Amino acid sequence: MLRLSEDFICRRVCGETLLMPVGEKTKEFNGIFTLSETGAFLMDEISNGADVDAATADLARHFEISDEIAAQDAHAFFDQLLKYGILISE
Repeated sequence: MLRLSEDFICRRVCGETLLMPVGEKTKEFNGIFTLSETGAFLMDEISNGADVDAATADLARHFEISDEIAAQDAHAFFDQLLKYGILISE
């Protein structure tokens, strides 16, 4: 399972989904990440308790794309967020 790190918050502001560092992480990340529609969808899935496989399957259905493309996109997205410590694997 993946979850959002306690060092970040995810908020919707004026139709945009934003990831913002908090506390000490603001020293490392000086800015805000704006998620694409796909990224926002995947963050919602994770926030609602979906695992990577379920989020990927839901992505394919929601955006009417192949399972292969959804898997490539979802894994690339999650890998980047894990790399930067935005998401944590439990």
